[in-house]
Formats: sequence, structure tokens, C-alpha cells
Amino acid sequence: MLRLAVLDYGLFQVHQNGRVIGIPGFVIQTGSSTILVDTGFPPWYATDSEASGRAEGLDAFGRVLQLTPENLPPAQLARLGLAPSDITHLVLTHTHIDHVGHLPDFVTAEIVVGRAERGLPQPLYWGDVRPIDWPDTAYQLVGSDRELWPGVTVLHTPGHTPGHLSLLVRLSHTGPILLTADAISRPDELAEDSFNGAWNPAQARASAHRLMNIAQTERAWVVYGHDPAQWSQLRKAPAWYE
Repeated sequence: MLRLAVLDYGLFQVHQNGRVIGIPGFVIQTGSSTILVDTGFPPWYATDSEASGRAEGLDAFGRVLQLTPENLPPAQLARLGLAPSDITHLVLTHTHIDHVGHLPDFVTAEIVVGRAERGLPQPLYWGDVRPIDWPDTAYQLVGSDRELWPGVTVLHTPGHTPGHLSLLVRLSHTGPILLTADAISRPDELAEDSFNGAWNPAQARASAHRLMNIAQTERAWVVYGHDPAQWSQLRKAPAWYE
């Protein structure tokens, strides 16, 4: 049985435009594999998000609006009857602060990450801040589209970061779901051509358009990385999409 759950890692507000965005994670279960996609902000943001933002320079970009221990991976997984030790694979769509914050807590899982992303000395995190090292554990490096589990294809979508990944999950009842992550954070990015803030804008633009072509071909429901309107409509854990 293949199924997918949405995890709620909290809310963040971007200073420039006031946009309030959800911070998503996902759990995918298929056969004997339990896959976690991204890990949210680091745990210290749940203790004092303002002080953490100041210390790490994130306050120049925005502020955490909601992040309690209930939004951290252990509590979110518990909603599904899972513990961190149940995770067999961790997929990192990329290594920015709101996706990689709990990476050190999943060293028993095999980490699936873009080959170019893993080639960085440390995860990108935020600005020039690099508090997290790559764990000494098993890795599966992705440099092209690959079906890693039955019904789950990891897509190579570089541009936002050097080794960004997206996922296509073919559910039997809901139908195909395309998880774009930050390759397309919201649908208006395509209309606005809002890719200049990416690591490589040309690659980011190409990856975004390729994802939309995949969505059209697969007739997939597109779940964007940080779309405020969509976030409020998604069913969160303990609910499953099947």
C-alpha cells in the first residue's frame, strides 16, 4: 500500500511581501519503507525563534510565526503512530534551514539527496551560517530522475539549490501527486518569472517548467513548496492521502 501524509512544521512570514507560508514535510509509506521528506526548522527555533533568528541572521529575511515542539518531527511523526527510528529513508529536497534542521536526528535512515547538494562541504542552511555537518551515514545520491520505490519517483530539479529534488508519488485513490518543494514554491512564480533569487535562475526556471510539463502529462495534483492558499487546504497528519 502506498500512502502519503503532510506534516506541519510551522508558519513563517517573509518580510519583503508579508507572505505567510507553511513549512511542510511529508511521510510516504510503501511496502517496508517509511520515507520522511524534509525535516523543518532546527529544534532551537521551537525554544526561542526570535533569538535564534537574530543569532543566525534569518531575521533579515523573515520571522517564524508558529513553531512549537508540536511542529517538530518527533511530534508530527507521533500523530501517525511513528517515531524517528521508524524512518527508513530521509529524502532531502534541498538543504535550506527550513528543510534540513533535524538532519542530525535521522542518522539511522538512508539519506536520499541530490548529488550536487551532497557535494557541498556542508548543508546550505542559511546565508553564510553552517551549523550542521553531513552525518556519517549511508547516502543515495541522485543526479537524474529515478523511481526509488514502487510508485515513488525522485525528480532531479536543480536551480533553487545545486541539487534540488522533487517527487512524483502515484497514489491509487488520490492519483499522482507532484511534490515540487522549492522548485516551485507557489504557482505565481511561473507567471511572475520569480527565479532571480535562486542559486541558478536559468536552471530553476527550466526545472519549474519541466515540473509543470510532468504534471500535465501525469495529470498530477501539484503540491507546491510554500503556497499560502494551498497550505490551508491540505489535510495534515494524522490524515493520509492514499
